Amino acid sequence: MLLFAHVGLALASARLFSHVNLAFLALGSMLPDIIDKPLGLIIFGSPSMGRTIAHTLLFLLLLVALASYSRDIRLSSLTWGVLIHLSLDFMWNSPTTLLWPLMGPFPMAPIIDTLSYLEMLLFGLKNPGIAIPEIAGLAYLISFAYARRRRVSAWIDRYLKQPREKAGWILQALFRGT
Repeated sequence: MLLFAHVGLALASARLFSHVNLAFLALGSMLPDIIDKPLGLIIFGSPSMGRTIAHTLLFLLLLVALASYSRDIRLSSLTWGVLIHLSLDFMWNSPTTLLWPLMGPFPMAPIIDTLSYLEMLLFGLKNPGIAIPEIAGLAYLISFAYARRRRVSAWIDRYLKQPREKAGWILQALFRGT
């Protein structure tokens, strides 16, 4: 699964809850890949070994325990995002990974280079089981951004335009005397 399905559908699921931290939900929706893709590349030498520790039930249960103990909405949102991620990856179809370490070591994936891996992901979009969630996630992200366009515009004005104006003022002050 790719970015739009994970993030977009996780944010769409936030409508089910009265209290949720959207930033942590979005982070949680990508956390298994953020952890496992580099880990697979570093330890196993292939980005295709990107479903290891963070794609397991053990990892999810650890997050559930931490969220239950801390009662922190951010950690709960992160945990919900991880659950959405594992669901969208259909991890029940990979019981050796999902139930690790109970069923033995992680299954080996073919060793391929990063460019071939990205090509494989893009060709996966021909599969309706991948394309439809991606399109739905992208559609939700577009509607999400559109509904918040005033807040986004204010944020851009506040954090992106203002520093440039200040930098321009500083440069003018510096070079006024020359």
